[in-house]
Amino acid sequence: MTLVRLFLIFLIVFSCDSATPKVINQVEPPWGYVFEDWEGNPIDVITYIPPDATEKTPLLMVIPGASRDAQRFHASWLDLAKKNHFSVLTIGAKKSFFPDEYSYNAGGVIDSDGTIKDENLRLFSVIEPIFNDFKKRYGFSIKKFHLFGHSAGGGFVHRYLLFHPKAPIEKAVAANPAFVTLPTKEIDYPFGLKNVPIFDKQLESWMKKDLAIILGEDDIGPRTKPLSNGTKARAQGPNCLERGKLLFNETKRIADKMNEDFNWELIIVPGVGHDNYNLAPFASIYLFDENDKQ
Repeated sequence: MTLVRLFLIFLIVFSCDSATPKVINQVEPPWGYVFEDWEGNPIDVITYIPPDATEKTPLLMVIPGASRDAQRFHASWLDLAKKNHFSVLTIGAKKSFFPDEYSYNAGGVIDSDGTIKDENLRLFSVIEPIFNDFKKRYGFSIKKFHLFGHSAGGGFVHRYLLFHPKAPIEKAVAANPAFVTLPTKEIDYPFGLKNVPIFDKQLESWMKKDLAIILGEDDIGPRTKPLSNGTKARAQGPNCLERGKLLFNETKRIADKMNEDFNWELIIVPGVGHDNYNLAPFASIYLFDENDKQ
């Protein structure tokens, strides 16, 4: 066999090998770790990687509700992740470190007295470092991730996209948000934007995001937390269903007024209340279409 022929065979084999995505091993017990590589408090992380995953397998990051029960929220996505072949990463922000709705639902942008917090210490600021650490830790090469939050987590998600317009998000779902941030400078954050530095460019980017507001049609009970059940939250509507619809409709109205594109979707699910588990299948349909699967 000539040297030229050997060289050509080598090139073909090398090219085929480099085009094949690297296989990623499944996570072994205990399926989680503590993330500390940022300036804020430690964050618990639970992970799931499906069988036959490759470096290009999509990732869903899950933000739990007010219970902060990361294990329960993580478990609610596992059957869907196995069926639709995506990884799941669920964050656990302990109440001892993030004790209230300002530090959790509202991302830690302000304290309860209205003081703007150091951006590096906000819960919002840990999301991208956790994503980058996950890729490095397990060998993924994906450039973006999907984001889901329910109740308090749904509040977190729609605010995160506003405050971090350059975050590497493919698609996001804010499900049954406990209370919402409206695009108005006439109401204080976290109900509006009066006391925080949000500019028109951020609003324009926010409106163009692939974000679904998914609501249970039967989510009509009152909330119980101080902000979620306070005067300003009740002014948004008596329940999560009405507050979520207000967020969508008011943001669309402002987008139309600004002559900006509006890419959000409003999905109302019949027969479901304030229920993360039963909304997850509808969120999965929105988040993971055929173009996302590798």
